[in-house]
Amino acid sequence: GSGEAHSTTFFVCHPVDGDPHFIVRLPGSNMDICFNIDSKPGHILSLVSDTGTGVVVNGQLISSKQPHKNTVSSYFGIISVYHQPAGVSVKVGTDRISMADGRSSHSFTWGATADITQDSIRISIVKNSHVTVTIDNSIRVTVLLHRVWRKHPVNVDFLGLYIPSDNQYSPLVHGLIGQFSREPEVSVFDVHEGPDPLKKEATMEVKGHMLRVTRGWQKDFRRDRKRGSNVYCWFVHNSGKGFIDGRYGDYIITKCTFSTINVKK
Repeated sequence: GSGEAHSTTFFVCHPVDGDPHFIVRLPGSNMDICFNIDSKPGHILSLVSDTGTGVVVNGQLISSKQPHKNTVSSYFGIISVYHQPAGVSVKVGTDRISMADGRSSHSFTWGATADITQDSIRISIVKNSHVTVTIDNSIRVTVLLHRVWRKHPVNVDFLGLYIPSDNQYSPLVHGLIGQFSREPEVSVFDVHEGPDPLKKEATMEVKGHMLRVTRGWQKDFRRDRKRGSNVYCWFVHNSGKGFIDGRYGDYIITKCTFSTINVKK
């Protein structure tokens, strides 16, 4: 958030095997925390919900074409950004980007670089790469397009998401990503060998919980679109339980509404 000593960088990227991987950068404790969300295709997740600024970011999940090793992977297929004061919504999908303001709607292809401004919202499309949605020059959301070979038996085109650390939300912000604009105090101790010699284990203290965490790495595709770069992080098990407020089911929306989500702290 603004005016604080530290702010969190947040990005979401996807490993090859799917299920949204969230990575939270905690500058105050100089560490990256990651977690998966065990969710089903069709689910819409509340990523940012800020009643103060009227900004809502939701992500809808799609599935791989068929199960791989008996599991169907899920990926983000649509990212929706709403700005309630302006009544503008932007929907980013793997095939196109659309914007609607109640009076009219416009649709744009990934195939051309473009810059569109409507009221308080600016959409910057970089051809076949990424789109950045900026609200009131104070909140940015960047969506990365990951294309796969069309005839691939399992994988589908999907979206990655990056939300920078200097977004100026109100103190009311929440959501799977929004809650971390207020950096929680985190300490990691008792680092020891785990069953997998390549992955150390430890205990993390956060929000009054003691969690077992595993050292690992996730891919960040922002700089290297093809291979991604490795980000080392402490992995929180059980869909982020104890690290996120409430439980992950609290963040599943039944339909794309402006309703705020109440989560027990």
